[in-house]
Amino acid sequence: MKESVLVIGSGYRHFREYALRGLAETFPVVLIGPSPLDWQLPYLADHRRADVHDEAALFAAARELAAGRRIAGVVTWEESLLTPVAGLAARLGVPAMPVESARACRDKARQRDRFRAAGVPSARFALVGSAAEAVGAAEDIGYPVVLKPRGRAASVGVTVVRSEDELRRAFAAVRDSESPSIDDGLVLVEEFLTGPEIAVDSWVLDGRVEPFSIAAKRTGYPPYFEEVAHVVGRVLDPGTEARVREVVIAANLALGTDRTITHTELMLTPDGPKVVEVNGRLGGDLIPHLAELAAPGLSIGRVLGAVATGRVPEPIAEPDRLVGIRFLYPEADLTFDDIEAPAALVGEPWVHEVRRVSDPGTELRLPPRQFLGRAGYVIATGASVAEIDARLLKLAEATVVRGEPLSA
Repeated sequence: MKESVLVIGSGYRHFREYALRGLAETFPVVLIGPSPLDWQLPYLADHRRADVHDEAALFAAARELAAGRRIAGVVTWEESLLTPVAGLAARLGVPAMPVESARACRDKARQRDRFRAAGVPSARFALVGSAAEAVGAAEDIGYPVVLKPRGRAASVGVTVVRSEDELRRAFAAVRDSESPSIDDGLVLVEEFLTGPEIAVDSWVLDGRVEPFSIAAKRTGYPPYFEEVAHVVGRVLDPGTEARVREVVIAANLALGTDRTITHTELMLTPDGPKVVEVNGRLGGDLIPHLAELAAPGLSIGRVLGAVATGRVPEPIAEPDRLVGIRFLYPEADLTFDDIEAPAALVGEPWVHEVRRVSDPGTELRLPPRQFLGRAGYVIATGASVAEIDARLLKLAEATVVRGEPLSA
């Protein structure tokens, strides 16, 4: 009987189809999702529709799919599903991410505790339940500090504050932006790390951690940390890359991640690389797809399928080019219609793709009224990180996001 991989949730087509396609190239894929499936169907051997956040419904659907076939791996690339999927795999008797490791990946305070215990370089922090406690923690740590919800991804709700007044004004909004998976009302106050920010995707299996992709991250809309662009490839000098690899491996070992691809975010501080957080799933924002474009023969889906089923992936080639993505935002809040990019610019050989990702009629707002309110994205190549940054900015500034303005 051929081994199958069970996927829970599929995410948005524009951002996750490459992973599902690559996975299906190697394994029969069965999938449980909350909505009627369409684009996913060509990649699936079977599927069920269920509320993926309902433990009983999820298990019932999984048992149906497991009947008559061998489920050798259980995976998800949706942040909110990490813990329930780990629990589901345990109930099915399929080796996967340990439940406690998944919980640590979903709670940045748990991560910080494990990093501190294992000596992994990270930010100083405090966990607080009120603005008054946050003020005390900030005074101990020293301004500026970062207020952070513990269970959100993509820097949603993360805010830098530089004074007590700013902290008191921001505290409630940060607390209210917390993930539904965390309901104790506690917020992280963290040391504000300075330096370039990077993200590293690694495959992990049975205590082995292998970083294979590094991205330089660009953020915008201060004092928030909206992720607006990434450049993937050989973005670091060899010495810095070696130190980064050591810290990434130590962070994943401290959390006990296993049988998946993880996404570790770090700051290259003057004191060396420090971990911002580890996500227990492959990176978002199409970063893994950019890694596929940068490294010959790389298939993220095949790598994920290998580790999910207990196999060491085939060797991954070193990146042989740089690839970057920049997301398109409206100039002001609007009801989205479409994007328009100059044909002459889109025809340049360094432009890989220009794509709309929001449907017409979608209301798009800028941070903090909405995070990740993106109209589309542009992907470009270049000879250096600086050249790609410049090309992406040129392309983004020339692309018009059309729509009807929203009233204040």
